[in-house]
Amino acid sequence: MNLVENQTIALAGLFQAAHQVDQIALNGKCSVTAFDCSFESLFKFDAETTLEIYDNLAGLEFGFTALIDYLGGENKKSGKNIAYYVLTMLKLSAQLLANDSLAEKIQRSLLDIKVSAREFGLKRESIIARIDGLYQDKISNLEPRIIVRGDQLHLQNSSNAAKVRALLLAGIRAAVLWRQLGGSKWKLVMSRGKFVNQAQQFQQQA
Repeated sequence: MNLVENQTIALAGLFQAAHQVDQIALNGKCSVTAFDCSFESLFKFDAETTLEIYDNLAGLEFGFTALIDYLGGENKKSGKNIAYYVLTMLKLSAQLLANDSLAEKIQRSLLDIKVSAREFGLKRESIIARIDGLYQDKISNLEPRIIVRGDQLHLQNSSNAAKVRALLLAGIRAAVLWRQLGGSKWKLVMSRGKFVNQAQQFQQQA
């Protein structure tokens, strides 16, 4: 894959996490397939390719759509929330890249969770709860804090809140990947047409 293709996959991972956070906040539920794709990406430490982090293009369906809607200029009601989540996660990813110690602690914690899940057969809910705790311990105190906007009835549900934080961490991980691939705020703006076109091509291939 060329650079634009890899960057588009990373962006789709970021937009998908933001989209699913918005779905949980507004509706109390999200796509199981999309959530699993984002969730599993947290544990792909030694992937040889960008796509391998997300397994396949089909798993990023919602990410490609959200990317196309936002970067393609579609004026949708939920677009403002998704844009806010994306931009804030990008800011937090810059902090992680500038703080090797914090980034290493997060990766080590994720590795510990992965090992524990395998050795003790932890259920998905328990793994999500541990990621929730990791997010609150390592990310929640960073600025800017991500304020999730939606129906408080859904957000006050502990299971939903844990899924939201797991998705936010997955989104930040995707934003880190985007930056590692040479992405920046200005590239997102100046090359938006390239990413939209590539995302549309990926949708046809999925």
